[in-house]
Amino acid sequence: MPFVGKALLANGRGRWLALAVSILVSAGLFYAQTAAPPVASPPPAPSGQPVVPGPPPPGSPPPAAALMAASAPVATTATPFELPPGLAPEGGLQVNTIRVARAISVLFPEITTIGGYRQDPLRWHPEGLAIDVMIPNHGSEEGIELGNQIAGMALANAKRWGVIHVIWRQGFYPGVGAPSWTADYGNETANHFDHIHIATTGGGYPTGSEKYFI
Repeated sequence: MPFVGKALLANGRGRWLALAVSILVSAGLFYAQTAAPPVASPPPAPSGQPVVPGPPPPGSPPPAAALMAASAPVATTATPFELPPGLAPEGGLQVNTIRVARAISVLFPEITTIGGYRQDPLRWHPEGLAIDVMIPNHGSEEGIELGNQIAGMALANAKRWGVIHVIWRQGFYPGVGAPSWTADYGNETANHFDHIHIATTGGGYPTGSEKYFI
């Protein structure tokens, strides 16, 4: 009898143990089916110093305008913001050009100099259709990235701001269409390595009562 009692007791504990295990396994399966899958961590960045790009190699395509636009800052609200006068002297500039110059002055405080109206063999600056955004430390990785962001912002808003084309680091980027390289004019300024040239449709000369918004 003692042997039978111990066996029954052992069997009883075994049944309860089996029941408990089955409940735990069922709960585990339910959790596995309902829990979100783990998020894989990104691979580590390759070691080594970044390479600052130089002049374009012959025959290579210029950077895509879409990539430059993608690197530009993204607006977070749709609230209109009135733009104060910016860095560019506005005398001789047309209204769309003024808007671009003011927007860049507000959005990119790193910029300290923007050129506008001046005499030139081409029509863009004499007619108030273009600005030159000077990039500080333009040969550094940070300077190139800043220039990419500004060029990208102008291209992303080409239709809204009336931007016709952007020239940056010897790349010609139309507001609509495929980019191409410009000719090599022999120095950094002529090849637009130290500044971004942004040309607009103009929109007419200001009367003095205009307000500019983004």
